[in-house]
Amino acid sequence: MTGRPPIRVVAAVIRRGDGRVLTVRKRGTGRFMLPGGKPEPGESPEATCVREIAEELGAELDPALLEDFGVAEDAAANEPGRRVQGIHLRYAGEAPAVAPRAEIAELRWVDPMAPTGSLAPMLVNHTLPRLRGGAPARTVSAVTVFAGSAEGADPAWAEAAGRLGAVLAAERVRLVYGGASVGLMGRVADATLAGGGEVVGVMPGLLLDRELGHPGLTRFERVGTMPERKERMYALGDAFVALPGGAGTLEEFFEVWTRQHLGIHDRPVALVGPGGFWEPLLAMLRSLAAAGMIRRRHVDSLIHVADPAELLPALARWRAPGPKWG
Repeated sequence: MTGRPPIRVVAAVIRRGDGRVLTVRKRGTGRFMLPGGKPEPGESPEATCVREIAEELGAELDPALLEDFGVAEDAAANEPGRRVQGIHLRYAGEAPAVAPRAEIAELRWVDPMAPTGSLAPMLVNHTLPRLRGGAPARTVSAVTVFAGSAEGADPAWAEAAGRLGAVLAAERVRLVYGGASVGLMGRVADATLAGGGEVVGVMPGLLLDRELGHPGLTRFERVGTMPERKERMYALGDAFVALPGGAGTLEEFFEVWTRQHLGIHDRPVALVGPGGFWEPLLAMLRSLAAAGMIRRRHVDSLIHVADPAELLPALARWRAPGPKWG
């Protein structure tokens, strides 16, 4: 409904020593936001902040250490069609010990320089940019991963797939992948699920009928054909990542990377693999650039990390190189 006044809330900006900011997710909702809540009649913003933190997180804040951090307005995270006005108070003291209570289901400490997971619009568009001084950063909520249906000859590849899944789960980044229970595909899915993360699998019937589908995913989407599978996986990801794999993995990687060159999307594409797995491919791409067959800026913008722990910060920093004809 238009013309309705915004929902007025007080939001606490509490940071740890490493710069991460406290966020919470309420029961029955999917997005993380700053802790806080609606003021009671006649209550000051500082009093609201102290009360809400005590009720929801079991922590005591010194009101004398609460500083004005501005007012912002954006779409409400959990009430469709409504807007919310947030009075922000930054806590100048040491971050207290906190634990979910009352209506809070989960809490996370989010890195303003590499924001991940499903976050409230006001947090993404206003609070986090202020905390990083206006520096740009891409918010990553879901990553589409291409990976082999075999584990390959080097145990390090399976270990990397498991570490990637653990990283995605810890940062509440949804994994989107081909839905298989085998190979590196199964490894990354299992690790994400084990860490409490969300996993969406997409698989055509011809593979599902061969009993390759993972039975324990958060959501499983059955599609008709392999092209439909790729289109769906592309649509669900904020970024695209290739782990070691074979012909299918390479085909998916090259298609989504080519779409970036053509300006069909402006999302990052990354190669993750230890032991120099991707070095032959990167050498070939550099030689193609030297030969004038592809743009060097597209090769340079391709993310390559051996350690999965380096992936999410690299995705956040990435900037689109522009289409090949730009």
